[in-house]
Order: sequence, then C-alpha cells, then structure tokens
Amino acid sequence: MPARNVVPPLINDRYEVGETIGRGGMATVHVGRDLRLGRRVAIKVLRPELARDATFHERFKREAQSVAALNHHSIVSVYDTGEILARTDEGVDRPFIVMEYVPGRTLRELIHEDAVTPRDAVDITLGILDALEYSHRAGIVHRDIKPANVIVTPERQVKVMDFGIARAVEDTSPALTQAQAVLGTAQYLSPEQARGESVDARSDLYSAACVLFEMLTGRAPFVGESSVDIAAQHVRDRPPAPSELDPRIGHRVDEFMARALDKDREARFQDAGQMRRALRELRPAVPEDLEATQSLRAVPGRDEDTKTLPPVPAPVPALAPPAVAPAAAAGIAAGSAAAVGDAGHGSAPVRRRRPLRTALLALLVLALLAVLGVVALQWVQGQRGGPALVAVPYVAGMDASVAETALRSADLVPEREQVYDDEVPEGDVVGTDPAADTRVEEGTTVVLEVSRGPAEVEVPDDLAGRSEEQAREALESAGLEVGSTRTANSSWVPEGAVVATDPDGGTTVPSGSEVELVVSTGRVTVPQLVGLSRQAAVAALGADEVRLSAEIVTTARSGVPAGQVVDQSVDAGQSAPQGATVTLTVAVTPAPAPEPTPEPTPEPTVPPTPTPSPEQTEEPTEESTEEPTEESTEEPAEESTEEPAEEPAEEPGADSTEEDRSDAEERADERARGQAGRADERARGQAGRADERARDDG
Repeated sequence: MPARNVVPPLINDRYEVGETIGRGGMATVHVGRDLRLGRRVAIKVLRPELARDATFHERFKREAQSVAALNHHSIVSVYDTGEILARTDEGVDRPFIVMEYVPGRTLRELIHEDAVTPRDAVDITLGILDALEYSHRAGIVHRDIKPANVIVTPERQVKVMDFGIARAVEDTSPALTQAQAVLGTAQYLSPEQARGESVDARSDLYSAACVLFEMLTGRAPFVGESSVDIAAQHVRDRPPAPSELDPRIGHRVDEFMARALDKDREARFQDAGQMRRALRELRPAVPEDLEATQSLRAVPGRDEDTKTLPPVPAPVPALAPPAVAPAAAAGIAAGSAAAVGDAGHGSAPVRRRRPLRTALLALLVLALLAVLGVVALQWVQGQRGGPALVAVPYVAGMDASVAETALRSADLVPEREQVYDDEVPEGDVVGTDPAADTRVEEGTTVVLEVSRGPAEVEVPDDLAGRSEEQAREALESAGLEVGSTRTANSSWVPEGAVVATDPDGGTTVPSGSEVELVVSTGRVTVPQLVGLSRQAAVAALGADEVRLSAEIVTTARSGVPAGQVVDQSVDAGQSAPQGATVTLTVAVTPAPAPEPTPEPTPEPTVPPTPTPSPEQTEEPTEESTEEPTEESTEEPAEESTEEPAEEPAEEPGADSTEEDRSDAEERADERARGQAGRADERARGQAGRADERARDDG
C-alpha cells in the first residue's frame, strides 16, 4: 500500500529525483536535475490525498501555469508542471511542480535558531512585500505566507515560493469543498481566512505582518493549545504590542504592527506597495540588533504545516448572521471532526482547556444556526426565482486589464472610471464601486476606479514676501511638499521672507511634488558702475532690482572724460544691505596750467641825433645811416617812400635848419616807439603760439 506513494527516480524521462529536502502538509520537496537543460531544480510532489478529485488536475495545471508567468527576483520561479502516473490501479496520479532550486535556508530555520536581528526582520519583510506587490499586480494571491515558504540565500536575498498552490487546493480539493474548511497555517491566518471568507491581497499582507511580528519578538502574535484556538484568536483577540514582549522595541513599531494586524481589512494597508513604503520609512527606528534572552524573547516552538481547519465564526451577536460563504454550513457542522494536526506555539494551563472548549462549542453552535438561516433564506430566494448573488472580487492594485478579467470571471460587468490618486500608479486600480466583497447580482456593472496618477495642482503664485513658515503652510495646503531651501539677494523682500519658488508660482505640477523655496538675504548685489557716466550710474543704483542710494565725490583726472565714474565704494558683484549708500567717484577736468610770462623784448636804443655843424646842409646821409637794418627788413616800403621825397624839397636855411632838426628828431622818436611796439607785439604773439603748442602737445 505505501509503495504507491513512492516518488520514482525519474519523472517524465527528464527530471532526475534526488533526496528529500523538505516536507509539508501539502507536498514533499526533492532536489532534482533537469537532464534536458542540465540544471539543478527543486521538485515538489503533491500528497496523494490532494489529487483524488477529478477536477483538481485541470485547476492545478491552470494555477501552475499562471504562477509560471511570474518572473521576479523575489519569487521562486516555476519551470514546469506535470503528473506522476499511478503505478497501480489503487494509486492516483500525483501532480508535481518543477521549480527553481534556491540555495539557502528557510526563514523558519533562521527564526528557530534566533539568527534574525530586528533590522534583518525588516529587510526580509521588505523582500516578502516586494514579491507580493508583483504577484498581486498579476492577480495572484499567495494565501499561505509563512516562514517555511520564504528562503533566504547566503547573500541575504529573499525568495518566496508556493504562489497559487494554496488557491488551487482550496478551490478544488474534494475534502475542502465538502467541508468548506480553511486551508492555511494557524499562526499566520488572516481573520477572514479563519472565518472561511474569501481572501484577497490584504490577507497576504496580514500574514506577512505575522511573520514580521515573529521575527521581531521570537513568537507569533497568537499562541494557543491548538490550531483551532489560534485561529479563533485571530478572529476575536487583539495581538500584543511588540514592545510588551520586548521593551527595547519602539512604539513606532507598535503603531505599524497595530495597523498591519487590524481585524478589519479595510483598516489595514491596502496594498503591498503601501505597506512596503511605510516599513521602509520605519527601518531607521528599528534597532540593528537585540540580543535574544530567555527573559525578553520567547523561544519559538515547532512550526506547523499548512492544514485544513474548520472556519471560526466571527464574534457577533447570536441573531446577526456571520460573514461566511453560504456553502460553509457543512464545514462548520463538520468542524470538530476535521483534522487539525498538532498544537501550535506555546502551551496553556490545563485548567483552561475545559472552559475554552465549551466556549468554542457554543460559538460553533451559534454560527451553525446563523449559517443555516442564511442557507434557508437563499433557498427561499431560489424557489422564488431570485437572482444569484456574487461577491465583488478585490482587485485594488491590479492592472486595469487584469482587474477587468477578474470581474468578468465573476459574471460582473466592468466599467472604467479615471480618478486621481497620489499613491496608486497610473493605470492600476484604486478600488471598485460597489466595494470589494459586496454581494451583488450577477451581471451587475462594477465601476473600476483606475488611477490617473497624482492630481495636477498649481504652485501658489502669491508666496513672494511671505515668511518661510507661511509659505510652507500654503504649499502643504495645496497638496505640495516643501523641498530644499536656498537664499538669494533681493532689493525689496525683507530678510527671511520668500523671494520666489522653483517651479515658479502658477506652474502646474503633479500633486505631492516638491517645491523649492528661495528666501531673501536682505541684501542687494551691487552692479558695475565704473566707466558709466554720473547720470547712468545713479540711475543704475536706483533701478527696481537694486534700490541703492548714491553719494558723489569728484576728483581731477586727466585723460578721462569729465563726469565719468572712476571708482565705487562697493565693488561690482558684492552685496550691500538693502537701501545702503554707494559712494561714486566722478572725474572732473584739471585746472589749466598758468601761461608762462614772456621775456620782454628790449627796445632798440636809438642813438641821439648829433647836431649837425653849420657846414652840414644835407640830411639824406644821416637818414640813410640811422636805421639801415630794421627799417629795411620790417617796413622797407614805408620808409623808402616817406622820408626821402620830402627832405630834399626845401632848401635848409638858418631858421629852417633848427626846425627841420626838431622835426627829424620827433620823427625818429616816433619811429623808435613804433618799432618797439611792433617788437613787443611780435614777442607776445610768439609766446602765445608757444603756449598753444604746449597745450596741444600735453
């Protein structure tokens, strides 16, 4: 009998089966070799009891094919799937999956060895969320996130495996279909899984939070006597804060875990990307290492395999129907008979067992009555020809096309509506209307709210002159973030107030964008003034962008046009306080050099005219010898025509001789004075011309 469960050494004439490297509630895992491609692989062979349903193989194959399409560095790749044919008539064909072989250790082993530091716990969870974000976008929910399904390589890379397998088993296993039991590992079940409700991506996030809780504290959020007890705690009890188990864990971690482990999936993180971003922000607040001690951290017990559990009713009043799928009635009735395996983590005093069992029995009876009422109501509606109801699937975070396919598969009609969203990437689904899990009639139109990305907002254009704090408040009110702050000179904005923004005010940007603030220094950049005229320099200082005063001083400067600025008290490009005074030095023309005094030209001395003796009767000889040189060069014509013609005209007599002599002397004096005057004029003219030449040369 046992022989029919033996895995053959060669599968499909291609995969060589080696030693067993893992065992679980659903399958055994063997190391193997792909003889065709010559690579090492891992071969997971499903247990015989999971393959006895006639419809299982097709569903399992379809799920394996969808998982094989996942290609992500944090997901163990699926290479192939097939069946091991039964060797005897009593045996069953057993499905198998060929996966990527990943060297490393499971997270379960690392936790049991206390080899995970708090910072390691955060990093490993980030890797798990990275894988979940990718798979959820592809429309695949894992449903069984637990340490045994996470491998950590020697390089600390995280790999998640067994995507989609739980869904195939849950949807098609005959035993589970009959009982509507819950498939999963009790320590990591979400409340909706424990109640037997439909699961979605947020259920995976709850399970990932349970794994993080265990890595941080050394124990799962809930421990109990049995798997059923643990599942019930997931439904009704508040998990302890991590700091209650280890005071060295900060309260920011407590707040994160409280949200991630909320009973209401609407209050949790809504997608893996959102949870991953929050955890990354939390990482610096997590200690790098906490030495595990017996007094502060519990030693983890033996981890459980994935099991079938009876659904746990929600803690609701007796007359209120629990949120359980209609087909769960038989499962609840058969819950006490379901195989649940060994006890979970920890132990409780023996005296608690009887009251706990009594309470559970009472809850099961109440749930049974409520579910029977729901079933009866649906039967009556069916008899009346009422329409069939279906639950709106959870498609948030999926690509819009994938979400439309999911809605059509549920016999619903998708209709897209574009909405702005700051967190959901463009083209992905933000949510649905009606909301996920709402029961509606088949054929109902469900609105898919598809993200258009962040909303467009306008940068406020009235921030100039406001204080930095006021500008920050205005930007945040507009849905923008304040980025860096830099300073700039301004002629009118007071020191510390906003001069401008980058992008400029009035610019349209995506919501949540960063805006840089430019804050005034209270100073002004002085322009280049040297070389300008006085009027131009004063105008430049008074311009709106400068607004400085000018003080003028003059200096005599040769070779520079009068009125030109030759110096400024503050150098160009330097800054000065707003409204400051800049001294301008302006050139003026130097005073003219004094004219040199010309040396006086001596007047020619005229020798006295000798008194002629009585015998001398002629004057022409005297006249001709008196001024031979000067008169001939200066005024030859005048002298030659004036005197000689008159003198011989009269015959000198005794009385006329004296008279003639006096006239001659007077004329000689006049000529001497005229010559001296002309010489003086010539000297002054020459001196003037010399001065002009000197000035021109200068």
